[in-house]
Amino acid sequence: MDMSNDLMIVAIILSLLSLVLLYRVFRGPHIIDRVVAADCIDIILGVVLILFGCIEERSLFVDLGLIMTLLGFIGTVLISKYLEGKI
Repeated sequence: MDMSNDLMIVAIILSLLSLVLLYRVFRGPHIIDRVVAADCIDIILGVVLILFGCIEERSLFVDLGLIMTLLGFIGTVLISKYLEGKI
């Protein structure tokens, strides 16, 4: 079995886990649960993009995954500040 097949299996499993997190985003009992689930989805999709970049041997996907994860983190911080009442 090739290493790219292993990476593809991991990417598929992580994508399915992010779909499970969508339940928490839509049905979360509190807004904080929804924000945390959305941040987890951002991180998982960033990792999937990085894995896809490793599979395809293209650095563009790695850069996109890192940028997407960073923007998701900044968005989470901004939402947290807004909910705290500091913005």
